[in-house]
Amino acid sequence: MEKQLEALTALLVRQSEEAQKVTQAPSLTTTGDEEGESAARRTSTQSVRFPTSATTIPHLTASASLREFDTWRHKFEGYVTLARIDCLSLAEQRAALAAVLDDEWTRTLRYGTSLPRDAELKTILDTMSAYLRSQRNIIMDRRDFYSRVQEPQEGFDDFLCDGKKIANFCEFCDQCMDDQLRDRIVVGTRDEVALKRMLENKKLKNLKLENLKTP
Repeated sequence: MEKQLEALTALLVRQSEEAQKVTQAPSLTTTGDEEGESAARRTSTQSVRFPTSATTIPHLTASASLREFDTWRHKFEGYVTLARIDCLSLAEQRAALAAVLDDEWTRTLRYGTSLPRDAELKTILDTMSAYLRSQRNIIMDRRDFYSRVQEPQEGFDDFLCDGKKIANFCEFCDQCMDDQLRDRIVVGTRDEVALKRMLENKKLKNLKLENLKTP
């Protein structure tokens, strides 16, 4: 089944490439000089194409959590750009997305949401994210955030990175996000050197997140 899905996506990409070749073909009515100038412009503006065969197609299952979906979405949007899926028609873009979803996700999108038939790819992805958000109480994410402490043998930078990841799903307001994360890092760190350096800062209240990293 997976091979069939990949074959379908590859077919859509090839169709896009062929369409671009047609639109970039020189006009029969242009002179030699005009054709040369046109070719030069195309060469200077044409972006480098990433080999489709070297692009791993990210698949998504219904068992994915909201955080796992967020990671998958980042990879999928990168794949869309590299494989030029965004150059296809909306119908073909939706087909490319359907090709990387399992049956449960397909049913959810068709019968569990009110997406219009002509929805854009971003709208569909936003709807999927909202659906997963509705399946998990945000208090659980905040509980994970407030109970997060640096594990033994865990580096300070890894602890900071994971804290940022969890905070991203807590829906803190823009004004308090930095304060919440800073306080969690100060309270939960085991790194005595980093903690001492932070507490020695009399302006810790205004300390930026990037300055929390160890030197």
